Amino acid sequence: MDTTYKRASVVRHRTTRKRSGTARKKSQMDGRDRRRLGQLLVSLALFFLVFVGRGVFPEQIRMWGDLLTSDLDFPEAFRQFQQSLEDGSDLQQALAQLGAAVFGVQPEPGAVSLPSRPVVFLSQTSRFGLDYVGESGVVRAIAESAPPQEPSDPLPGEAQEPEATPEIVTAVAQAYTDDGVALPSNVSFAYYELGLEETAVPVQGTVTSTFGYRDNPIDGDHEFHLALDIGAPEGAEIGAFADGVVEYIGESDEFGQYLKISHANQVSSFYAHCSKLLVSKGDTVTCGQTVALVGETGNATGPHLHLTIEKDNIRLDPAYYVDLS
Repeated sequence: MDTTYKRASVVRHRTTRKRSGTARKKSQMDGRDRRRLGQLLVSLALFFLVFVGRGVFPEQIRMWGDLLTSDLDFPEAFRQFQQSLEDGSDLQQALAQLGAAVFGVQPEPGAVSLPSRPVVFLSQTSRFGLDYVGESGVVRAIAESAPPQEPSDPLPGEAQEPEATPEIVTAVAQAYTDDGVALPSNVSFAYYELGLEETAVPVQGTVTSTFGYRDNPIDGDHEFHLALDIGAPEGAEIGAFADGVVEYIGESDEFGQYLKISHANQVSSFYAHCSKLLVSKGDTVTCGQTVALVGETGNATGPHLHLTIEKDNIRLDPAYYVDLS
């Protein structure tokens, strides 16, 4: 009886020791698992930071290098991160504390939430050159899939860079074409900025003759055509090329009924072969205002507008300034 009781006591004692050893091993394994989990999360966090740095901030990789080579105590920061996890802290709070230790951004008291979708940066920059959302203290990055943002209007009181004003220069005649062909004394194929606030296509139609040398359709002579001919229906309205004043009107055997409008910056436009003139000398006209009707008066083979554009008394190619597309 005593022997049986002793054996039973020994068995219970061994079982208790075995269970105690198993519990210690399980506790040790849980601790190792938590440390491994912490190391894994730290690795993922580092991977995420490097990934964002390479993908979203390619021009700031050097700043990342400065960060990684600074005198920050990274082991201590990561040890605190791991300790927070082991103490049962929320993962998001632990990551927020890690970001605060590494980037110098202090989170505000209370719960800190990570972004659940791409977030557009605010105009605030940390000391390492990375944009962040200052309200929560959480470093954020725009995902590569985020669409490009439209330029925003300047904030009230914010300085706005003035738009560059095109330089307006005096037009100069060309003596020869690029191929060495002699040109009339008042012609240039160069493009000049006219400096007009607004311009309009005088009439919509088809180009029947361009600016340059051609065989005259009336007598066949090879000569320089100083205008752009736009074929259009008889009676189609002709609008003013830009704001200006009617310099003169007239009629001749060559041009039929015609008029000339003076614009700003020594620019003028001439309209010929009209069927009817709707303005008089000295009238002030606005851009696009109807000033005449298309016709085929004078030396013409069909209804069209004979349009010339001058700057500083130099004839320019109207195709530069009239888009018929």
